[in-house]
Amino acid sequence: MDKKRISKFAAGVVGILILAAGIGVASRPFWDSTTSGLRPDKTSEPQLMILTIGTADSGGTMYPVGSAIAQALTAKEPFLKVNTSASSGSLANVQGIENGQIDMGLVSADVALVAYEGKAEFSGKPVENLRVIAAVYSSLSNWMVRENADIVYVHDLIGKRVALGPEGSTTELSARNALTVLGINKNNTQFLNYGLGTAGTAVMENDVDAVHGFAGIPINGLEEMAQKTPTRLLQYTDEELHKILARNASYSRSIIPAGTYTGQTQPVETFGVKCLLCVSADMDEELVYTITKALYDSVDEMAEEQPVMAEMKKEDFCYSNLPVPLHPGAEKFYRERGLVQD
Repeated sequence: MDKKRISKFAAGVVGILILAAGIGVASRPFWDSTTSGLRPDKTSEPQLMILTIGTADSGGTMYPVGSAIAQALTAKEPFLKVNTSASSGSLANVQGIENGQIDMGLVSADVALVAYEGKAEFSGKPVENLRVIAAVYSSLSNWMVRENADIVYVHDLIGKRVALGPEGSTTELSARNALTVLGINKNNTQFLNYGLGTAGTAVMENDVDAVHGFAGIPINGLEEMAQKTPTRLLQYTDEELHKILARNASYSRSIIPAGTYTGQTQPVETFGVKCLLCVSADMDEELVYTITKALYDSVDEMAEEQPVMAEMKKEDFCYSNLPVPLHPGAEKFYRERGLVQD
């Protein structure tokens, strides 16, 4: 295995073995999905495995979803300890998986696609080893302004101060994708990079005109803003949505139902994208099989804690219409359950 691809789970196990035994490095670990444990060989006792999952900032959906996944995997598999790592989002998580800084990462499907194909931010450097375990929820485009702002549609943002999201995040990428279609760019509008929490405060203090969120709904940072001041969700026209979808293969039409946010009385049509739990192709197949099984068997518990994850209960949601291949360990699990067929 390439040194740059050595996964953190192997490093974690090595550390545990060294601390426990005070002796040299163990051989390549073997994951036994029957006895549920990491074993340096097929006869020794299972060893604790420590994994890290990359999320995003705490104002969006990735962070709590990542926490729910970590808790579920740790609870279902006694020889797994899963920690979360906050980041700027999908782009950082792809890079973290690629360089071995994290073992798993939540990645928006649009970012996964350009990374795998070597386009946009990954131009000339495709991340060909990126693989999927499962889709876990959908992110939707949400634009929020103060209710007294003279802004109703997203195209009204031209010439305004617009908080796109953290720099390099999926939130920023999706905002730019949509605004480009609408003819809004940095030459005619002021683009700013804020986290959701600080952006909401900036809008309330009239330092920013609008904030964009791209996450599972309701987005915590936007709901906190709606609870503190009267707000409005901006709309796309039907023609605008059609153009946005035509230019972005990973997106699909969706709706923000009425009542999603405090004071929201009407549904708002928008677009969204699946969020994926990704790993490197180099991760051990039996380990990924065990993670996939534990994740799939924990859907009810995760959806109860994070309702946005209830989408995992929908037929085909987890394993179909994905922009990059399933990891062989995940595919093996889905095939055994009769969910994926040739």
